[in-house]
Amino acid sequence: MNYKSILFFLGIYSLFVSFFSIVNILYSIYFDFTLGLSAYFVTLIVSLVLGSTFYYVGHKHVKDINLIDQIFFITLSYFLIPLLLSIPYALSVYDISILDSYFESVSGFTSTGFSIIESVKNIDDPLVLWRSSSQWLGGLIFILSTIGTIGSKQIRIKPAYLVPGGASGRNFYNNFNYNFIKILLIYSFSTFFIIFIFSFADLRLLDSVNLSFTIISAGGFIPTDNLSTIIYNNSHIFAISVALLFPILNFFLFFDIISRQFNFKIYKETIHLFILVFLLILFIYFLIIPNNGFLNVFFAVVSSVSTSGISTFSSRADLSLFFILLTIIGGSLISTSSGFKYIRFYILLKISYQEIYRLVKPKNIIEKNLFNVGSKIDDQDVNIAFLVFIFFIISIFLLSGILTLDSLTFENSFKLSILTLTNTVNSSLFSMESFTFFDLSFFTKISLIMFMIFAKVEIIAVLYLLKRFIFRE
Repeated sequence: MNYKSILFFLGIYSLFVSFFSIVNILYSIYFDFTLGLSAYFVTLIVSLVLGSTFYYVGHKHVKDINLIDQIFFITLSYFLIPLLLSIPYALSVYDISILDSYFESVSGFTSTGFSIIESVKNIDDPLVLWRSSSQWLGGLIFILSTIGTIGSKQIRIKPAYLVPGGASGRNFYNNFNYNFIKILLIYSFSTFFIIFIFSFADLRLLDSVNLSFTIISAGGFIPTDNLSTIIYNNSHIFAISVALLFPILNFFLFFDIISRQFNFKIYKETIHLFILVFLLILFIYFLIIPNNGFLNVFFAVVSSVSTSGISTFSSRADLSLFFILLTIIGGSLISTSSGFKYIRFYILLKISYQEIYRLVKPKNIIEKNLFNVGSKIDDQDVNIAFLVFIFFIISIFLLSGILTLDSLTFENSFKLSILTLTNTVNSSLFSMESFTFFDLSFFTKISLIMFMIFAKVEIIAVLYLLKRFIFRE
């Protein structure tokens, strides 16, 4: 295994933590938040020294790392970067333990949103900004990992190569350079655009920044204890609902529209998702809760499908299980949303239909095209989609069993398991807004940390890595 080259890429990611440390230092100094300032200086020094050392150790070695090295690099990133992000929590004046600090940072980095902080209004603005920044960084790295490795044609865990996106050839270093610059620019521009949307809707600038970091990454951290204190009128709800379309649709959609490269033929997945979201909104609004307002239903649906979960939703009808099932669907393969992903459902349904059709008319030749366009589905795509689904079901029951050991009811254990595996926050949408993570046992917190990471990295990728280590293939 090419450890030195892996350290080179980890060094680049670590330097991003240094960047956000500088942002928080400048913010704290400008607005005179000096009480926790030292924590960000420590984070800056640690991340800068570590990142620079890793970069120096690996910069002269071959950087075209193989598939196993790439998976190891991604998995290690999801354990190491949250460790750096946990420093401001552990060194803050709020008496947060090391485990709770790591739990909070992993929850942010995986864009889940579970929080051990019982009251956000009692912590200072720099730490709130730090929580939001951890999500933004996690979303960026997730997109890079999906396009460069997990979604590549060589491994096919997420068949991102079936939809338009970044480069995913065999030379990892060239792909990384190309994708990193392009994705960073699009991701940053999209973030600023969402900030503009919120500012236009007359939200406070700091709230706009925090919410934009949350939404672009499909995260769950909010800058207040209750979202309804800052999202309270129709213009606010419409703005946040539109913004939540970003983590649902193809990451490159808006870039291609602006650059005039958009083509309906290659964005069939996006059209399907638009239709799906539209039909779900109409179904819920007209047939289930017509008295809750169209915009509120719009917000609830896009928040669930995007696997963000943030909400101001309240209804007499208990629709929590329905909205939880929407989080399993997820958005586009090339997006920051988690979940099973819509295309995987589409692949399984289409292949099932074709197999039934083949039994009825065995002489007919059936083309296994995705959305009836150029990209073809093969047997390996079907097998992996089915395998991911099986592992998802097994993981739900396994995590539910672990959670019931901590005196949680079966309903809460089941809901929390699905939310963990879809990296979705426990909000009022799922009737779990009052659930607290602070009092959970050590073992339960560790279990949630592991499953939050596995959900983002994909359990199959982790098993693939373990198999290679154990059998030395």
